[in-house]
Amino acid sequence: MFRRAANSTSNAQAYISEKLDELSITSSPPIQEKDPNFGTNPIIKTFYEGNGSCDGFYNWVETPPKQLKEKKARAYDQVAIMLYKVKDHDKNTVGGRTPLKIHSIDVQSPLLTTALKPVVQDVGVFLDEHDVAKFAEPFKPLFFCYDKILALRGQAMGDVIFREHLHLLTQLMADLFGEMRKKLRSLQQSHLMSFKLAWTYFPKDSTIVAATEDCERLFQVLDTEYVCDAGGSRLEILCQHIVFTGAAFEWETTTLKIPGFSGNVPVSSLPVYPIDYHDNIEGLKARLTARGKKVFEYQGLEYREYTGIGLDEKCRKYNVAGRILVDFHGYAKHHLGLQRSEKSPNNEDSPAEEGAYLKPLSDKEQQANKAAMLKRSKDLMYICPMISGFAMKDKVWRTLSPSSIALLEEAYILTVKFYVDDIRPLQWNDEAYDHLVYPEGQKDLVLTFVENHQRTKAGLDDVIVGKGQGLVHLLSGPPGTGKTLLAEAVADRTRRPLYYLHAEELGTKADLLGEKVKKVFEMATEWNAVILLDEADVFMAERSYADIARNELVSIFLRELEYFKGIIFLTTNLSSTIDAAFRSRVNIHLFFSPLSFTYRAQLWQKFLDRLLAESPSPNPPFRRLEPSEIEQLAAWELNGREIKNAVKTARNWCLCKGYEISVERIESAIMVTAPMASKQVRDT
Repeated sequence: MFRRAANSTSNAQAYISEKLDELSITSSPPIQEKDPNFGTNPIIKTFYEGNGSCDGFYNWVETPPKQLKEKKARAYDQVAIMLYKVKDHDKNTVGGRTPLKIHSIDVQSPLLTTALKPVVQDVGVFLDEHDVAKFAEPFKPLFFCYDKILALRGQAMGDVIFREHLHLLTQLMADLFGEMRKKLRSLQQSHLMSFKLAWTYFPKDSTIVAATEDCERLFQVLDTEYVCDAGGSRLEILCQHIVFTGAAFEWETTTLKIPGFSGNVPVSSLPVYPIDYHDNIEGLKARLTARGKKVFEYQGLEYREYTGIGLDEKCRKYNVAGRILVDFHGYAKHHLGLQRSEKSPNNEDSPAEEGAYLKPLSDKEQQANKAAMLKRSKDLMYICPMISGFAMKDKVWRTLSPSSIALLEEAYILTVKFYVDDIRPLQWNDEAYDHLVYPEGQKDLVLTFVENHQRTKAGLDDVIVGKGQGLVHLLSGPPGTGKTLLAEAVADRTRRPLYYLHAEELGTKADLLGEKVKKVFEMATEWNAVILLDEADVFMAERSYADIARNELVSIFLRELEYFKGIIFLTTNLSSTIDAAFRSRVNIHLFFSPLSFTYRAQLWQKFLDRLLAESPSPNPPFRRLEPSEIEQLAAWELNGREIKNAVKTARNWCLCKGYEISVERIESAIMVTAPMASKQVRDT
């Protein structure tokens, strides 16, 4: 039985081997040896493009195409102007005949080329008087220089040949543009535009208005081009405006688009149109010039407030309201990753030093940029009103206009822009520190350390250089006791930006946490900002063998905190679960106990005093409560946040109904905002 199986297996293998041999013989071409005479003949063999060649595919043939006879070719070379015509498919074919149109013009006359050279140079065309001047449809240089070319007739009086050649050219231009110019004048007088003639409205160096619902912008035209693709037909306008590069104000090119349209439309209704069709040209120029000057104030690091629209790189809009940091250097470094300067090490004129980085401008350099631009008074209206920066509330980079700044978070950091007109000076809240109910000695200690951190951090460094230079505050206690308010109040009192973070914004992925924390710490240190990491329990929790993933998060955060050189406030409601290694890295630990009766009375008095100061008078008259009434309210066992909510609810209720504020109405508000609260019974 086993012998039979072995024989059948052997036969199968032999059969498969035989079939594979047959397959290899039939599928593999025979290998031919290279001709030993390959490439040895000292001859150049020429092939020519044959019939059927198109779009990069060539049918090569040995027979050359039919050429002009030398006598006829010389005759062609002697003519002053050569025209090339093609069928005009925009017009109807009648009786089998299709009208023709001029496709291109070659000006061969050296006299004409020499005369045209300085004229067309103004529209960006540079001619060589020793070469043929070639113009293609729609003949922009000839159209935009029409009047200047006609004016050359005054120079041709003494030269008969030049006068004859110029007459040929002007007659050709009259035939080419006569009907079009007549139609164009009619449209322009009616402030209308047709899509076919749209390019004639945008000569080189002309000023155009790009009007959006957010702001008006001015650009300088460089060129135009019609484009037709899957997205439809459109006129693309290559133009330029002035942007701040981080080192200087320079021209930057961009492309604006006018979608195709049928018939005639009002010029000013288009997304882009010449400034001549604006209803208040001088007012627009003055307004945009003043706006451009605002940008000079944001070349460095500036802490401001913003309320407006932020735009990302895809022009998506985001509402931004709050504090922002205008920081082009930080935007380039942390968002774009442009740490090294763009100086080439091969540039002999200004060799870049090894390790050269893009650096923030000094005050002197900023003033020099401003002075240089003020001398270019006519260019100020072209300055881009968008400014790069960081929205502190959103934690995202945005590009701002002189009126706005924002940041969009996608993966971690994305770019957005702000409008300069919406940027306002920052109003520091000094009252917040006074409003905070906490022992004055400990408040003053925290304030003093934060105010003098730069001066004191170098006093006692760690054994390892660079470690232990940060100022770490741990604020622990139940909700509503003033932990977050302390960090916010100290940041405002010391005039520092507040970088507010929630733990979930850093995430819980160990492979990403280190880079995110390092980036946040680096930005905050450069900005001299105070970091507030709220609900930081996940990064401070005591490590255990049962949760390896959380242990890794704590270890990563501890490592980054060790080398942090700035100021950070960490808040937690679970102080009993903090890891021992974390406690040893805390410089100041403040515990916030539940509010006592005395502190609750102080808070009620502070909130009601603010209510009295901010409320309209005398409708309704928010009277000052008596001390006995304040004590009655303080008997309720509430935290600070609950007291604020109750006052706010009572205020809105009394405003809507016209009631007078009273203890009874405030207690009614307590019952709906904190229904689980109890009232402490005090001995009289």
